[in-house]
Amino acid sequence: MKKFLSLSFLPLKPDLGLLALRVVISCLMIRYHGWGKLTGWADEKLRLPNLFALDGVRKEFHRFPNYIGISSELSYVLVTWCETFGSMLIIVGLCTRLHALGLFITLMVAWVFHHHMLLTGAGSGELPFAWAFVYLLLLLAGPGKYSLDRKLGLDGVKA
Repeated sequence: MKKFLSLSFLPLKPDLGLLALRVVISCLMIRYHGWGKLTGWADEKLRLPNLFALDGVRKEFHRFPNYIGISSELSYVLVTWCETFGSMLIIVGLCTRLHALGLFITLMVAWVFHHHMLLTGAGSGELPFAWAFVYLLLLLAGPGKYSLDRKLGLDGVKA
């Protein structure tokens, strides 16, 4: 019974878990957030982004929320970079901790300023709050051994 409850019959594979987390969460971030900010939304209600366009840049570049006082343009560039290209780099495990930090900050700013720290009700920020802590986990744990950071020696782990 103890073996069953502790799941000790399943081998621990933390590096494989980190790879799966990096790939899945980053694909979701690109699909439902980053790509639409970059290319524009073919149907914003359905969160359906345009495939290839720069309508998002044209529409949002000067009108993006400037919650922390760094300008709409810089806010747009940083958020779009982190959600799109930062997520792509997290998938392959390159500069993972840097981009995880950027996404943690992005999501906490969204939770505090856009969702007013609400975790329930209309306009709830439960998802950005939860996602922020996924990126905090990647920031603290690093990308794992299945990453370019490890291959290039950028993860701080001594060989």
